[in-house]
Amino acid sequence: MKTIIAPTDFSAVSLNAVNYAADMAVATKTSLLILHATESSFGINNSGAPVYTEAESEEKLTALKKDLIKRTQNKIKINSKQVTGIIENELIKICDYRDPFAVVMATHGPSLRKFIFIGSITVYLSRHLNYPVIAVPGNVHFKPVHNIALATDLKNIDDLPLEKISAVVTAFNAKLSIVHVYADKEDVSKYFIEELAFCNYFKHLNPEFHFIKSSNVQKGILSFAEKHKINMILTFPKKHTFFHNSESKQLIFNSPVTVMTIQ
Repeated sequence: MKTIIAPTDFSAVSLNAVNYAADMAVATKTSLLILHATESSFGINNSGAPVYTEAESEEKLTALKKDLIKRTQNKIKINSKQVTGIIENELIKICDYRDPFAVVMATHGPSLRKFIFIGSITVYLSRHLNYPVIAVPGNVHFKPVHNIALATDLKNIDDLPLEKISAVVTAFNAKLSIVHVYADKEDVSKYFIEELAFCNYFKHLNPEFHFIKSSNVQKGILSFAEKHKINMILTFPKKHTFFHNSESKQLIFNSPVTVMTIQ
């Protein structure tokens, strides 16, 4: 059985992401691993959240696990793990061992400092983790994922993680919209062959193709997401660069819906 990993520092925003992960685990029939990393013995960590002793953290993890079992009505297997180290490094090691369905993380914090810190970790992992990362805005709660938008520049299709994309859409039993944002003066007819290739590979998913005219990639995607009631946006911020690094970061920070990054 695949696992969803949800790291937490016990702040409200990270606990919201953990709840999101638990609800998603029920929907996808996966297990859940709650992860807490202690980075130092000082009073606060880099995000501004309190740093707890190992005993305090274990107590909080136990209480959180109990709450999640009640939340999910004991429908899924839930484990918790406490590690010592930098959360990014520990996640990478655990993911290489557990081969998770996804890592679910928060993007918004209650203060500017925490917003930057938590969001930066999520952006970093979206570029360096070889597993799907789901970025959850602080005010978003899980709802059934009926509509997924795959954002693409229609280049280097053979290099895209096509099997992973198909697995994600299938796991949610969702409708797939393939979206390309183009500049005002761009000739979109040159992408006809790439469009056929995409449709051929994903024909079992019966996808829809959309060409969005906009001078701003992020605004084009978010406008489409709002209009078509998209529940999740798929992006490829590393090798498969539909977005420049700055655009990828801004989308993760600013999207009102969850963003899944896939390598």
